[in-house]
Amino acid sequence: MKKYYLGADIGGTNLRLGIVDESGAVIDEDSKSFHNEFINETPAMPVPPSKQVKFIMENLKCFLKKNTRYAISGIGVGIAGQINEKTGDVLFSPNLNWRDVPLRTILEKETGLSAVVVNDLTAITYGEWKWGAGIGKDNLVCIFVGTGIGSGIVTGGRLISGCSNAAGEIGHIVVVSGGRKCTCGNNGCLEAYAGGWGIAEIAKELALKDKAGFREIIKIAGEIGNISAETIAKAYYDGDDNAINIVKKTGLYLADGVITVVNLINPCMIILGGGVIDGIPALFDITVEEVNKRALKASISHLGIVKPVLGKNGGIVGAAGIARHCD
Repeated sequence: MKKYYLGADIGGTNLRLGIVDESGAVIDEDSKSFHNEFINETPAMPVPPSKQVKFIMENLKCFLKKNTRYAISGIGVGIAGQINEKTGDVLFSPNLNWRDVPLRTILEKETGLSAVVVNDLTAITYGEWKWGAGIGKDNLVCIFVGTGIGSGIVTGGRLISGCSNAAGEIGHIVVVSGGRKCTCGNNGCLEAYAGGWGIAEIAKELALKDKAGFREIIKIAGEIGNISAETIAKAYYDGDDNAINIVKKTGLYLADGVITVVNLINPCMIILGGGVIDGIPALFDITVEEVNKRALKASISHLGIVKPVLGKNGGIVGAAGIARHCD
């Protein structure tokens, strides 16, 4: 009898759900944007995790109800942050401001199904490794740039999680000592310079200092407070000089992080994607150029940097695949 699994990808601003079969094929899918009341506007005014969890559970159960014709064998969830994979607790998710949320326990209680909870990039990496760009590769790193920046690592044909399941936090590599404040509480993290939220904050600060020079960017956004990475992407491809400068600097910072990974781990493949890369493809090109220019020659002698194959479904396919593996 064919088995089906529910994969869930909980991002910084969206929830993606999918029914996935044993071959990694997505049978049905859905996506929900977190409304403003579920997004932490500032660290000083966090939204209670209970409200976010309620929103997620309501949509997940509704999706299951819609797909009762499939016998679901288990649930796999990928979420940004540090996860205790043994208990399924979300220890810390900076972009959602979650701490010590027993997500697996809640999932199993609410649905009656067995569940696994992993880091979102662990899920995406598993999906790309088994069914995407990394098929047949035993040493690869999957790096995704979205609201935040994360990575998953495969070495010697095994997913690496680290002794406390925190491996792959490339977004929190320090690229500027004493630099910009990050959502993790540290300063100078890569994510604060090249993540979606970091790009937006930098652009807002620059616009406040030079409203005349940033008038086109402000016009696209409507007002300074609404400037986002998407705003910068549109302005960049409209030829705006300030947006072009922001993208170039972002690419250099992103390359710093990728070069660190390449020199440290020596993978044969880097899979580089995510919403920000999708929106500003030039970042991919800048990063590849800088890696080829500045990484150790021995480290890049067999390296390929490619884009992901599974696209927006990578997280749900990978999460469902891990649930199947644990079944």
